[in-house]
Amino acid sequence: MQQTSFADSVWPNMILLYVDSRVSDLCLSLQDEFDADVPVLLLLVLADQYGLSCEKEAFDRFVAGAAVWRERVVRPLRSVRQAMKGHCATDSETALREEIKRVELLAEKLHVARLAEAFPMDAAEQHPKYDLADRYLADRGLSGERRSACLLLFDDVITKLVKIVKPAHLQNHCDRVRKTTVS
Repeated sequence: MQQTSFADSVWPNMILLYVDSRVSDLCLSLQDEFDADVPVLLLLVLADQYGLSCEKEAFDRFVAGAAVWRERVVRPLRSVRQAMKGHCATDSETALREEIKRVELLAEKLHVARLAEAFPMDAAEQHPKYDLADRYLADRGLSGERRSACLLLFDDVITKLVKIVKPAHLQNHCDRVRKTTVS
């Protein structure tokens, strides 16, 4: 049986998370209110779930590097699509908006692939649960209470998902981490 790498599992697992309307509503709210990069946040939630970590300097470089693709590619596409909302008078204009939406989604998928490949992955023996996602949300300016509420929601959704695809080489490590971090 072939091992699934973290990078290969991120996109399908993000889709599983995002399908839950509570997660998608939360992510869009964080994007609008705190300028959160949803793919970065979800990747960090998944990395936390797998028991991965990274040093602060590597984390900061990763987040800063992620912003480049987002600002140059994803955000302009989103801006054009949003500007067209409610202003499409013909079927052709609606079709154009839908095509931009499709390209925006493709750009986000490529963003996720780039993020997953660039993630400075370290397996942590004593990794606090949701440390990476919490760091990111704190950097975005969320209060401790708001961060806790977000992380509880992610945890609830992940707990209900039995399809989270964990890379085989991380499975045992994640089980061990979960046993030591459950309080």
